[in-house]
Amino acid sequence: MDVFVTLFTAIGGALVAGIFSVIVKKMDAATQEQRDAQKKADERMARIEANTEKLAEHDGIILSLAEVAKQLKESTDANGEGVKIIMRYMLQRYHAEYMLQGFVTSHQRTDFLEAYGVYHSKGGNGTAEGWKDEVCSLPVRDDQVVVNPFLAVLKKEKGA
Repeated sequence: MDVFVTLFTAIGGALVAGIFSVIVKKMDAATQEQRDAQKKADERMARIEANTEKLAEHDGIILSLAEVAKQLKESTDANGEGVKIIMRYMLQRYHAEYMLQGFVTSHQRTDFLEAYGVYHSKGGNGTAEGWKDEVCSLPVRDDQVVVNPFLAVLKKEKGA
């Protein structure tokens, strides 16, 4: 038994030192892992912050684009209203000309219906629908020479 005590005493210190050394190495490895993990976390956070700044810039750009889109829509709506007014005038003029003429050519009818389609698509009212019905009820005469009745009236006034 003395041999065991002597042996244990002789190797006990070395054993304790070895175990202690293993524990210290494990702790150092764990500490290094923590440092590595912290470094990765810091790098991720830096990327997140950089991306957040980029997103803030993009938000500003998106707000600017939304404002431009709003202005474009307002301009387009105003232009559409202007087109509707011009088309109403054209329809009124065509209607008067064709009614004075007493007939339409197929070309005149096509022009009128195209103008009516634009006017109607812009939200035109029912007045032009009545003009369309009257123009469409006129006889189609492609064999006649068409003279603009407004020009004829002007020529008469100047000649008289």
